[in-house]
Amino acid sequence: MKLRKIIIDITVILFAFLLFVIWHQSSFENKALMTISRVKYFEVHLITTDKEYQYWDFINQGAADMAKAVGIKYVWDAPSERNVEKQIEVINKAVETGADALLVAADDPKLISGAIEDAKAKGVKIVYVDSPAYEEAITTLATDNYEAGKLAGETMLSLLTEMGIDHGSIGIVSVKSKANTQLREIGFRDAIANDKRYNIIKTVETERGDAKEAQLASEKMIMENEDLVALFGTNEGTSIGVGNAIKANNNRYIGIGFDQTDAMMELLKEGSIKAIIAQNPYTMGYLGVAEAVAALLGKDTGPDYINTGSFVIRNKEGRGAKWDQEK
Repeated sequence: MKLRKIIIDITVILFAFLLFVIWHQSSFENKALMTISRVKYFEVHLITTDKEYQYWDFINQGAADMAKAVGIKYVWDAPSERNVEKQIEVINKAVETGADALLVAADDPKLISGAIEDAKAKGVKIVYVDSPAYEEAITTLATDNYEAGKLAGETMLSLLTEMGIDHGSIGIVSVKSKANTQLREIGFRDAIANDKRYNIIKTVETERGDAKEAQLASEKMIMENEDLVALFGTNEGTSIGVGNAIKANNNRYIGIGFDQTDAMMELLKEGSIKAIIAQNPYTMGYLGVAEAVAALLGKDTGPDYINTGSFVIRNKEGRGAKWDQEK
């Protein structure tokens, strides 16, 4: 009798446990199905400063790949060329047309903050990629621009030493009102400041970071400074301009610039640019969409800043040589 009761008790316990397992599995599957059904209605927009440069294409590709993987609606929109007022219009339009989250590369961090604040007030989730505004967001995925600039300066000193150049002036071509390029300039200057053999002349700021404008500025700097030995461009457009100016002067100067685009890699191959500071824009877009979706689902999004890193690409042997990457 006692044995029979034990058997019955064990049977009841096992049955109860089995019911719990079935319920838990069913609950998990239902939650997963509910999550999938919710995600497919999400709409995420990437809004960059412009669509002029290939760098933004890389961010878009990363964002598009993640959007496809999770099954959300995805849109990339931006002014055709850099214009902060037009970027604000694009942000407002995205909110009006039903965007649930925005990935934003801020043109002017101060001027667009009002539009970002308005978007947040309407429940739109904000993730910054490449360059943040002042208004708080879920997270920022970007290069540590000061460190990237410092890396450029250290690489410049190394190249000057390798080339046997032990004195002279260095020019910088940058972009007006861009926080990230300003940080790169500061890092670059700090890296070179203690080496008294070189003098960094006053930075020339272009209005939009346009390659043609940067080339003209570089050529003027070359003409006006007989002791000029090197030039540094702080973004893709200014770097292309720097490289083209050096190319027009028979590659007689050392050029360093930003971004691993087709145009920059060609200048590197030709020896008009000696080193590129490469970022990871694909990662910014890819993880940016993942962070936006996590926020829309109410999940943990981790730290408020994620450094996506930078590294050096060099063509040590000059024209036509293979590229050497240094991380």
